[in-house]
Amino acid sequence: MIGAGTMGTHIAFSLALGGAEVAVWDRPEADLADSAKRAEQAFDFVVSEGLAKAEDKEAVLKRISFTNDMKEAAGPAGFIIEAVLEDIGIKQAVLKQAEEFCSENAILSSTTSALSATSIQAALHKPSRFCIAHYAQPAYLVKLVEVVPGEQTDEAVTEAVTQLLNDTDKTPVLCPDIPGFLWARIQHAVLREFVCLVDKGLVTPEACDTILKQGYASRLPAMGAFEHADLAGLDLISGDAAQAVWKDLYNVSDPHETSIGKLLKEGHTGMRSGQGFYNWKDRDPDQFKSNRDTEIVRRVKIQAGGKVVM
Repeated sequence: MIGAGTMGTHIAFSLALGGAEVAVWDRPEADLADSAKRAEQAFDFVVSEGLAKAEDKEAVLKRISFTNDMKEAAGPAGFIIEAVLEDIGIKQAVLKQAEEFCSENAILSSTTSALSATSIQAALHKPSRFCIAHYAQPAYLVKLVEVVPGEQTDEAVTEAVTQLLNDTDKTPVLCPDIPGFLWARIQHAVLREFVCLVDKGLVTPEACDTILKQGYASRLPAMGAFEHADLAGLDLISGDAAQAVWKDLYNVSDPHETSIGKLLKEGHTGMRSGQGFYNWKDRDPDQFKSNRDTEIVRRVKIQAGGKVVM
């Protein structure tokens, strides 16, 4: 695992929870103790939610090792995935560094949410062994992982990544190498429409989020968009009412032309700065994330038919 930040740690923990041995690498100046602490906190959380057994803690955490030596981490690895900054140059650099030490049969991967697999693999000595595995945060709770091969990716590599994800209790979905793949692309499409409605003064951010959390969140886990279309009737959803909506949908290609750009110019980046569409200065980000994780677990249990997933 290249990168000991939150995403890298959670991916490493997810793999270890699924039975894999994982070595987490980060730069010499990085504090790996923080990563180890986050992994332990993640285990304590899944135990508290009934997703793992407390007596397995030592065994699971022992499967995760931490090092600042790339050779030590990459040398024996069969699967190497990076979770560094969303900068193609940085990603290519750390993957090329890992490639210097890994075996000829090792698979290289990235958990980028939007950068092109074809572009990333172009810098590698052996691009055919590269395939994106995009985990969604929190990676140890969300089942979905997007599998995105590049133009030069061997089919056997894609199959091997898919199998690894299945073996570690994830739900892999093969996605095209297009901007945003599927997860981020749909997420941005929804956000774009909401932002345009907010900018026109038609709705508030709170109303938009309530629609998602109290409406779609209770239905979409049980029924996807296309399943709903079939259920409602393709004739109905393409009728006059639907056509009126489709014609009225906004088409803004640059987020900076919306209120997002205005907020950024004012130095507001969201939760990190304390202000975005919401004021986070009087809210506890850690508590918000904890509540989110608990809700995800609840829905995971619902999707499992009311059974606790072990």
